Amino acid sequence: MNNTPKLLRPQFLLDPDIVFLNHGSFGACPKPIFDEYQKWQRKLETRPVKFQTEEVFTDLENSRRALGEYINCDKDDLVYFPNPTHAISNLIPSLNLNERDEVLTTDQEYGACDRAWVYYAQKSGFKYIKSEIPLPITSVEEFCQRFWSKATPQTKYVYLSHITSSTALILPIDKIVKEAKVRGIKTIIDGAHVPGHIPLDIKAMDPDYYTGACHKWLCCPKGVSFLYVRKELQDRMQPLVFSWGWGEEYDEFKASTQLHSESRFVNIFQWQGTRDMSAFLTVPASIEFQDQYDWDSVRSRCGEMVLDARNRITELTGLPQLCPDDWLGQMATILFPMDDTVAFKERLYDDHQIEIPTMAHEGLTAFRISIQGYNSEADVDHLIRTLKNFI
Repeated sequence: MNNTPKLLRPQFLLDPDIVFLNHGSFGACPKPIFDEYQKWQRKLETRPVKFQTEEVFTDLENSRRALGEYINCDKDDLVYFPNPTHAISNLIPSLNLNERDEVLTTDQEYGACDRAWVYYAQKSGFKYIKSEIPLPITSVEEFCQRFWSKATPQTKYVYLSHITSSTALILPIDKIVKEAKVRGIKTIIDGAHVPGHIPLDIKAMDPDYYTGACHKWLCCPKGVSFLYVRKELQDRMQPLVFSWGWGEEYDEFKASTQLHSESRFVNIFQWQGTRDMSAFLTVPASIEFQDQYDWDSVRSRCGEMVLDARNRITELTGLPQLCPDDWLGQMATILFPMDDTVAFKERLYDDHQIEIPTMAHEGLTAFRISIQGYNSEADVDHLIRTLKNFI
């Protein structure tokens, strides 16, 4: 099917008066998927008891099956969470780290998850060590050398983003995971920006833990993410919220057959008290939507637009690019000669109706552009015309 932005833009609920170049922050949901979401919500409200105590578990299994096929892993090695921050905060306590252990990461990680690691490191005494990744980065070899330079015999886990949030770098995760196995180190990967953005094959990558968001580039409604845990590591997992899905030894659990899956891992995380699971059930429809619109070609077009926009802006500013082209997907972070980062963002939005995130970087401003199927060349042209007013 023709996948031009002229065809795709009306499929989204975005404000038509805003040039939206910030898909990476919270995503954007197409109208058909939002309708699917509301269909599940109406089903819940029509028969709240029957839906919540019986039907939803089959529907969740079907959704996990579709997601498992999409990212190539067993459906029972996946559980849904509202976001990767929630997933990481649940995961860390189950690792049972102590003062003899170290976790190796980078200085490029997402701040919310970074806070969870810092908190638990202070509480449990393990060391949370950040390898500094100076920018611009020039090669995979340079990245890997810098990353592993702070590994020690006490390094028990590596934790890092598959695609960094603030700098939009696609990190060489396959190489990191492979090297970690050689060193006997377990891997925890934050793939918040990955599903629907770049190919993800869990079985081929073979991480120990992987979390990803479906409400970003897969375009589900807000609050749809997953945690994958390797099967042999699932027994040590414990939820932060204990509810009817936990405690297989209790008679109450055995009587609650509607909650029961063959997987303990699924049981303990799937039911954590009353909540609206409707968004989780939209994953199959979101995958089908992108198939319908030939999303591989959408991604390819968007990636080309990102590189073209980055080249045009850096030609305008004369500032260095943060990475080679092949480190980028549908996002890029670009340096700009502004010292007041907050005022710059506000003027872009208030005066020019452009939505992008900005951040301070070594006396300059950096901003991240995200290009999704609904974006057009006219959106990029408007951004660049506007940026010329600030030079």
